[in-house]
Amino acid sequence: MPTSDISALSSVEPPSNWSLISRMLGLSWRYRWGCTQVVLLQIVVVAFGLGGLGLTGVGIDLIGHELQSPETPRHLPALLRFAQEWSGIQILVLIAGCILAVALVTAALRYATAIAVASLSQQVLVQLRSDVYDKLQRLSFRFFDRSQSSSIINRAAGDVNAVRQFVDGVIVKVLTVVLSLAVYVAYMWSMHVLLTLVCLATSPLLWWAAARFSRIVQPEYIKGGELVDRMVLTLVENVQGIS
Repeated sequence: MPTSDISALSSVEPPSNWSLISRMLGLSWRYRWGCTQVVLLQIVVVAFGLGGLGLTGVGIDLIGHELQSPETPRHLPALLRFAQEWSGIQILVLIAGCILAVALVTAALRYATAIAVASLSQQVLVQLRSDVYDKLQRLSFRFFDRSQSSSIINRAAGDVNAVRQFVDGVIVKVLTVVLSLAVYVAYMWSMHVLLTLVCLATSPLLWWAAARFSRIVQPEYIKGGELVDRMVLTLVENVQGIS
């Protein structure tokens, strides 16, 4: 009987990916302020990381200048122009201190981002489980007669957690990656156009590989959900049969 019920459930045509994504985006809109907070923190982290890389580049250029042509004027950024008359060692110490300060601030921001992501995920998880429980209270007895308790438990526990992971692990991460990529590409483009194009040359290949991997994994993911239903059913029946 469990096998037939699972087969009957699996015979129902699942909704399209775009339909699921649109519903997930609608769910994320309910937590738009938390998502916005996380994304803004990630943007600040990316900005500080870019600043650290810029300071490192300035230090490397300064070392090259002092070794090759120390008699020529130094080309320092506007924020370090006040140290134009300092010695090379003093400027390097200043740059090293700035890099350390940026690293400390970045670490603090990463910690704040992790706290914000954890808070957001827990809000989503608690609200979704409450919504699922409220929905189960309103369903007819016919639904519970034709549905296995293992499947219901898996939906209320495992699938709700998967939806929570989609909100904070996919939507927030995608927004963060897109914004980070835009910032880094703009920075690289300002430094060297040809090198930027070479670095981006493999992007279509990565996109194709990700799409192909998604098509391969999706049926296995559905099969994994069915196996989890059977496992939970076996556990429930054995626990109930102990008495």
